[in-house]
Amino acid sequence: MFAISTMSSSVQGILFLIAVALFVAAGLSITPGKKHLIGFGLAFFVFVFMRNAFAAA
Repeated sequence: MFAISTMSSSVQGILFLIAVALFVAAGLSITPGKKHLIGFGLAFFVFVFMRNAFAAA
């Protein structure tokens, strides 16, 4: 099995902040690729939960 530990609170906060910024940018239609920004935001958001769950297993 891989030897990884859960993310620190600061790294989690940074990734959540990036995800929220991408969601807001997609909501404001800053760029024409709105669906891409939503997908990237969702990927950052879910990555934190999946990595921490994988580390706990």
